[in-house]
Amino acid sequence: MAPKQLLLPAVVLALAATACGAEHGTNDQPAAARPRGVYAVGATVFGLGARAVKLGAPPVAPLAGWLTPAAVPSPDERYLAYNAWEELREDDPALSWSDQGIEPGDPLATPSIRLYDASTGTDELLEDGAFSVAWRADGALAYFKGAERDYRAGVPYVGSVFVRSAPGAKAVKWSSEEGRYIVVSWADGSLVGYREHEGEALDVVAFEGPGRMRVIAPDSGLVALSPDGRRAFVEQGPAQGRPNVRVLDVASAKVVARLDLTGVDPSVGAVDYAGDWQGDRVVASTASGLAVFRVRPKTIALEQAIRVKGAGLSEPHFATASPGHVTAWASVESGGVLFDCDRATGRCASFKPLPQAHGVHGFPVWRRNLYNPSRPLREG
Repeated sequence: MAPKQLLLPAVVLALAATACGAEHGTNDQPAAARPRGVYAVGATVFGLGARAVKLGAPPVAPLAGWLTPAAVPSPDERYLAYNAWEELREDDPALSWSDQGIEPGDPLATPSIRLYDASTGTDELLEDGAFSVAWRADGALAYFKGAERDYRAGVPYVGSVFVRSAPGAKAVKWSSEEGRYIVVSWADGSLVGYREHEGEALDVVAFEGPGRMRVIAPDSGLVALSPDGRRAFVEQGPAQGRPNVRVLDVASAKVVARLDLTGVDPSVGAVDYAGDWQGDRVVASTASGLAVFRVRPKTIALEQAIRVKGAGLSEPHFATASPGHVTAWASVESGGVLFDCDRATGRCASFKPLPQAHGVHGFPVWRRNLYNPSRPLREG
């Protein structure tokens, strides 16, 4: 489907949605004590260790929306690579650029990738003028770096994909030509991401090495990779015809299973990218809440639809310690709220109380799950 969640800087400040309430029960039920896994509240990260960690900046990726995680823990959990965003001038989303005296080409902000080291407690700039990051099982790090450092008004932010064998190693360019790319994950050795076209149309692509890129799913969104990293669950929305989901073999791009979503369940309609695949189940966000699919070798079946009033749940993931639960987040006027969805009851509850946090320079407080979508995460 079209990347409707791909956020430009002004839109980030304007995000406002109704807080979600479960249709199969309301959100005034007893809420979970805390999210499962690693999550951020503003610039504070919980779940990396026994204590909360204060980062140098809130993990946000305005140029990617939630096509890619805002922050990604390394496989050994020593590092946290995260996207940061520095405003160079105030940009009021309620006003046009001309009304604010902003001319085409004026620098508005600088994206960057920062690296927190849990072993030393240091938080340092890894790359300026860059965003989106993916860790490989052996510690290699991939990211997109713009041809220019700053994001400028009315100017496409193009650049190249780079890979480092380790955080301190030399960066090697993998893309053969400049473009708008978004790095997402490693899939059994291949680097999977997006190539964006004019109009925010997306192709799912795979890089096999320097100068070796191929399209594996045109006009599609990546929902999740299989646990072994060999298959990709992708989606297409109404803009490409009948909404559908497919399972592809990453190495060959061959479609091995497909499900037409038209008529499957009226509450589903179409699904979004940035979901999760655990065992033989995939969870994805929908316009009405969440959808859980059962994936067989040659078939896909809708197993459960969880309807949520207000919708807007993003980046759903199965809870590692409690697979019967799915964690997700929703954008609200204050930034973001984390949710826990119990598959047994079909209810979703917001996490309360959450640590108090305050926005900075007009930015809302984001509460996001932080995760590593690369597969396999570890060797062997």
